[in-house]
Amino acid sequence: MSMVIRAEFVPFGRMDVHQLREFLLNQRRVSGWTQEELAERSGVSVRTIRNLETGSNTNPRRSSVELLLNALGGATAAPDGPTVWGSGDWSLIPAQRSRPEQDRAENAPWHGPRPLGDPLVGRETDMRHILASARRSRLIVLTGPGGVGKTRLALAAAYRLRPLFPDGVAVAELRDCTSEHLEPVRAHAELVRLTEDLAGGTGRRLLVLDGAERVVRQTARLARRLLDEHPGLHLIVTSRRALAAGAAESWEVEPLRVDGPGGRDGGVPSAVELLLRRVRSSLPTLDLAPHMAQVTTLCRLLDGVPLAIEIAAQRLRSLPLGSLLREETLFQLLDQVDAGALSAHRTLSDSVRWSYDLLPAPHRDLLHDLVELPAPFALDDVLAGRRGPTGPAPQVAHRLAELVDTSLVQTLRQEQYQYRVHALVRHVVARARQQSVAPHGQDVDEYRARSVSAIGATHSAV
Repeated sequence: MSMVIRAEFVPFGRMDVHQLREFLLNQRRVSGWTQEELAERSGVSVRTIRNLETGSNTNPRRSSVELLLNALGGATAAPDGPTVWGSGDWSLIPAQRSRPEQDRAENAPWHGPRPLGDPLVGRETDMRHILASARRSRLIVLTGPGGVGKTRLALAAAYRLRPLFPDGVAVAELRDCTSEHLEPVRAHAELVRLTEDLAGGTGRRLLVLDGAERVVRQTARLARRLLDEHPGLHLIVTSRRALAAGAAESWEVEPLRVDGPGGRDGGVPSAVELLLRRVRSSLPTLDLAPHMAQVTTLCRLLDGVPLAIEIAAQRLRSLPLGSLLREETLFQLLDQVDAGALSAHRTLSDSVRWSYDLLPAPHRDLLHDLVELPAPFALDDVLAGRRGPTGPAPQVAHRLAELVDTSLVQTLRQEQYQYRVHALVRHVVARARQQSVAPHGQDVDEYRARSVSAIGATHSAV
């Protein structure tokens, strides 16, 4: 006995189908995907996508529409009801605009670095949260360790949000600012100089402040002032430290998944997918399919950090996969690659070294002890494992919290809070221990200040 299942169709009118077509075209272009890539990610056939985008399919299946929305990152924020079109929901940004409004938005000015054309990997949840947060707050703060991809995510989100800001999007890179801990007056002057011309005006404008950890306190004060003075202004800030600013929506950007399902289709983990994509684009003749276990091991050694994975993919141009699987030499090999083409960092270690250099001595000593603990560890393990005088427990806990706030220690927020130190941070700590702290006869604090100044713009958040 056979059963015929009747497909459920969405009763779109002509305007609804037009909006659906515009949404697909715009979101696919923003994501940098071909129709084939969208089909692979959504499970909808290329033919269906092509017919929807050309307007020849005026009666699409609800299931197909939902799969496409999921793949493009707009489903979770979609309103309830028989149709998601024409609702005015911010998450459906391209679809809710009329053609003249959309044309004006696409022609709105953009100042500063633009997002890369390649699609984001494993960032669907991050993107959905940012788009939803833009409806609730005018200030969004993305935090996370160096090399995790905060800048790339912020720029991609700003581009998707662009239709909401006809007066333009501007990006201010704060990585060149002097550290407020060293020269607060100069740091403030530089911060104002970089932002004063970009935030002006009375219209709707989006400003991205990228790499604010050097001037995090002054950025928080600046953000509050700018939002008060410019009612149409929205801010996205990337920083390794959270901003102490009221009404801010904070989101912690984490490394990509190494184990478990990587996406809605239960495919490879996102960290593995990124490595495979980068190798496929730069080395199309290198087939890693027979070596998936080793690829996964490499991504695990790199803790799923996107910058480390991309540099590893570059290294595979000249070194075999097996040579990168030795944990004791892996980061030494990757540090010899110029990372300038991939990020603002000169080398992979530079992505965290300046944060380490700015640590006060007690925090640095605690971090040295933490890298020796088996991961994950709890606060009780930290208190019990400290060598030498630990001081009051609240003081040690405060220093641990400070290391978490600087993104040098990751928090696993489960029933019991646990912590871990990423492999890249452990490598930087090991190298720093091998180097002399300061030349003979030179004050350590003076030497550290000079070292931080010398690091300059090469040490910044992705």
